[in-house]
Amino acid sequence: MKQNIKAILAPMSPKERIAYIWDYYKFHIIGTIVAIILLLSLISSIGEKKEVVLNMTIIGQGVNPEGVVQLQEQLTNKLVQDKDDEEVSVQHLTYNKTSMDEASRAGIQKMSAEISLGAIDVMIVEKELFEEISSQNALLALNEFKGANKLLPSDEKVYGISASDIELLAPLALDENEMLCVPSTTKNLQKINEFFTFISK
Repeated sequence: MKQNIKAILAPMSPKERIAYIWDYYKFHIIGTIVAIILLLSLISSIGEKKEVVLNMTIIGQGVNPEGVVQLQEQLTNKLVQDKDDEEVSVQHLTYNKTSMDEASRAGIQKMSAEISLGAIDVMIVEKELFEEISSQNALLALNEFKGANKLLPSDEKVYGISASDIELLAPLALDENEMLCVPSTTKNLQKINEFFTFISK
């Protein structure tokens, strides 16, 4: 029969009690402390998270990570009013159609999920992937955005433009194979228009 913990600890000195409790319950104590720390960090990260006012996603390889950070800062400074609570997000997803390794599969899955949720406002994708997405009628014509007019070659409907022609995107070190486009699922039309106005200056 299992003895009551009080009865076991009663004859012991305080030091012996601490040693006994540690020996028999250390995993419970450690687990509880870790759980509390994780809970506190989760709560603090939720409190610190800023609202994303524009989500740009770059899908491909060979993108300069420092350029991604620089672009995010520039866009946030220009397009965000309340910088304490809001930001522009620029994320890079790895994608290489020729190898389709685990990172590429994960990148394309994440992109597809975010497009279907309307979570991507502006994309930069390789030409081949751009044509595949375009053939599914999944892109908005850039002519719909007044800010994009200076970037377009004609009044005909244009669904993507070469990202390498845009001066603001130069720090990303993109080649002429990368296309800038807008998924048709986005609801963020006003901010996208502001984005095109800014990059066309």
